[in-house]
Amino acid sequence: ANGGTCSAPNTCTCATGWNGATCTAPVCSVACANGGTCSAPNTCSCRSNEWSGATCNTPVCSTACANGGTCS
Repeated sequence: ANGGTCSAPNTCTCATGWNGATCTAPVCSVACANGGTCSAPNTCSCRSNEWSGATCNTPVCSTACANGGTCS
């Protein structure tokens, strides 16, 4: 799967970005933060209502911050 090749009996050699016995586990070079999960090579899926960004490290505020405030 995902570009992996059979390199020996019951042994897969995975394409770059994939890992696992059958090459179905994506690899993220930077860990996904705050409960995010690696869903494709170097792609984090964030808990949409709480965190965003490439590695799920940008907080999401349900209301806009006023007067120069920042979401933290």
